[in-house]
Amino acid sequence: MEYTLVLVTTKKEENNKQYIGHTEILNELKSTLWKDFTINFENNIKLYDNNESFIITKNDIKTDKEIGYEILNNRLHEWLGDRLIDFYFKDSKHFNNDQRRLAVFDMDSCIIKNECIDEMAEIMGVSEKVSTITARAMAGELDFNQALMERLSLLNGMTIEQLEQVWKKIQLNSGSFSLIKTLKSLGFKTALVSGGFSYFAFRVASRLGMDYAVSNQLEFTTIGNNDDNNNNNNNNNNNKTIMTGKVIGDIINGEMKKKVTILLKDILGLEQSQIISMGDGSNDKLMIQYSDMGVAYHGKPILRAATPFQINFAPLSICSFYLSNIYSSPSLSTNLEPYCTSKTHIYDTSIHDLPENQALVTQYIDFNKNHLNK
Repeated sequence: MEYTLVLVTTKKEENNKQYIGHTEILNELKSTLWKDFTINFENNIKLYDNNESFIITKNDIKTDKEIGYEILNNRLHEWLGDRLIDFYFKDSKHFNNDQRRLAVFDMDSCIIKNECIDEMAEIMGVSEKVSTITARAMAGELDFNQALMERLSLLNGMTIEQLEQVWKKIQLNSGSFSLIKTLKSLGFKTALVSGGFSYFAFRVASRLGMDYAVSNQLEFTTIGNNDDNNNNNNNNNNNKTIMTGKVIGDIINGEMKKKVTILLKDILGLEQSQIISMGDGSNDKLMIQYSDMGVAYHGKPILRAATPFQINFAPLSICSFYLSNIYSSPSLSTNLEPYCTSKTHIYDTSIHDLPENQALVTQYIDFNKNHLNK
């Protein structure tokens, strides 16, 4: 049986845990965790060595008999996680699937660092109430729809100006720009499917050049002095647009995220085996489990338990190295390396420095109107 193990070794100390070299890791694996099996490590390739942050190696593994994946994978997350090591481990057939063409992402705490609804709550002075509901929802303790409506009701009356304050706070997670750029270069269609709000999601997606964006649409109303007898041209300055505390159309919950993923697959004429996805919370579980490779990024325990594919320490862009496509062509790999490994692209890119693509925003609006909010 043949497996592929990609190791992402962080070159830093954290909580008194020191960096361990990849050769040392492999030797420890053979002598401890997998000591009961005959395991051979072949074709160990150092994909990347960034002295400031991490080393990536791809290791081909062969066993002398049929050994179940679950047996080999048992305790691997705990063992490597305790050493601050992210990894991909699966049979080589799965790793060498270079036909994947759709990548679906969550937004809050995945593509971006923020939880937008918590940022909104801070401005409205209801942080404690909203954060409590958010935490329980993401941990799977509350029905998502009910939790969303309860939180939105606390934000009733929020103005456009206040929403713009939230927008100014939004930051990309490390590696987001790099990963989307890499996937697009590899021929992937990319989608942002968020349980957050289109007010922010459409801007984030369009600036990253993503092909699709689906998110909850906030409902607004206008209040103010609309006296028809007042002919003062400044009359409309008394009006203001505020949130009603409701959304328009279907709520993008876990079931809808999976439904949208399947819809995109069908529209693009793809198979389930051609999908990857990434998220961080319980709302992403169904989408993650449906995908051929669903990755938990700094995921909540409920999501980490649902998938063997995880990124817990390294930047989001490390997902590129879980795909055989990234180095199947030397020329392609060379062209993509700046995006995959450059400190500037991974850590320093600001969403606010990227131009908004209004044509993409229009495309998102039309897609949601035609396929979801009927």
